[in-house]
Amino acid sequence: MKRFAAFVCVCLAGWCGAQGAGAPPPQEEPPFKIVIEEVPVTNAAPAALEGAATNAVPAAVTGEPDADQVADAQGAQAEPDPVPNCAHALTVPAGYSEEVLMLQIFLDRHNFSCGVIDGVWGGGSREAMRAWQLANGRRATQWVDVPLYADIATMPEPITRHTITEADAALVSGPLPPTWAERARMELMGYETLGACLAERFHTSERTLRRLNPGIVNWPGDLAPGLTLNVPNVRMAALERPASLVIALEECVLAGYDAEGTMVLRFPCSIARRKAKLPEVGEVTVRNMADAPNYTYDPVSYGQDPSVGKMIVPPGPRNPVGSRWIGLSLPGYGIHGSPRPNTVGRPESMGCFRLTNWNVEKLFALIRAGTPVRILWALPQTFVAPEPEAKEPAPEKAKEPAPAQEAPAHA
Repeated sequence: MKRFAAFVCVCLAGWCGAQGAGAPPPQEEPPFKIVIEEVPVTNAAPAALEGAATNAVPAAVTGEPDADQVADAQGAQAEPDPVPNCAHALTVPAGYSEEVLMLQIFLDRHNFSCGVIDGVWGGGSREAMRAWQLANGRRATQWVDVPLYADIATMPEPITRHTITEADAALVSGPLPPTWAERARMELMGYETLGACLAERFHTSERTLRRLNPGIVNWPGDLAPGLTLNVPNVRMAALERPASLVIALEECVLAGYDAEGTMVLRFPCSIARRKAKLPEVGEVTVRNMADAPNYTYDPVSYGQDPSVGKMIVPPGPRNPVGSRWIGLSLPGYGIHGSPRPNTVGRPESMGCFRLTNWNVEKLFALIRAGTPVRILWALPQTFVAPEPEAKEPAPEKAKEPAPAQEAPAHA
């Protein structure tokens, strides 16, 4: 039986020299190793491998000779062509799995995010995988099939090395104060710990970072500038500018489509927790955009005494609207980041559409004011934004610059 192996290895640079103070010891084996075997085709394996029953009609019914009869007539049995196969393709892993981690990194790089990269299989990972398969002309499967497995196996450097910098540490402001008045006096709504900062920077969780760096015993106390860590390599995403966006309320997903209607990105998205705050289905546009927005705290929106007065909360990744604000033409609504990435992808917000900070930063770099946004209940596989209706030009008059839109208090 012919065999070939496709290995995806972590290139841990600098193992031949000194690693610097505090660096974890070298690992004897890379964290990931993918092996694909070529095995002969059998009559039973393909149906199970593809995850669907075949509809072939037996030769006894059609009266046509089967393959063995043809081979016997030719005087020899033809050798079957080998096809790739891997045992895990038939069984979804339970709990943390390196194979799931690899899949999530692959999807994140292609902007079909499952949310937080944690190495645990679930509905978010499955739907992101299926959306990527359909967008790339593949058949949607319930678990990684052989073609996708081969793509993942050849993905370059899924895990990379990051040395903690002073700039990372500067984003940490400690635990958030309990009152909005104290938060309004802060200079930066930063991360609680350096571990939380690094987890969000690499689209993952602190638990996953600890799995990738078992040599760090005291987490996050031992984290400091100069320490080098193994982290998911999420810095190689191929960005494609979408022509239009769709927000699916029932699925809690935001997707982008190119001019031909092909899905080019798909992000988990939180919607309003209360149905009364859900916007009506229809089309809006991106009105304005703000990098590092502040947040206006309105006590009325939180059911508190209005005599307290409104407060301006400073920017930062733990600001209630996250690191980016994308205002919509629908008054009071926008797309923004979130201080709690693990909650994104379900009815959680007070009205607006929340993405993880890393996904809203990607989206912010790809779209412009005027980008059409269609709000629907279900996500279409393909979508082409309708051409705007032609309107008679209005008489010219002096225009005043529109004021910058603030993030609403109900975000």
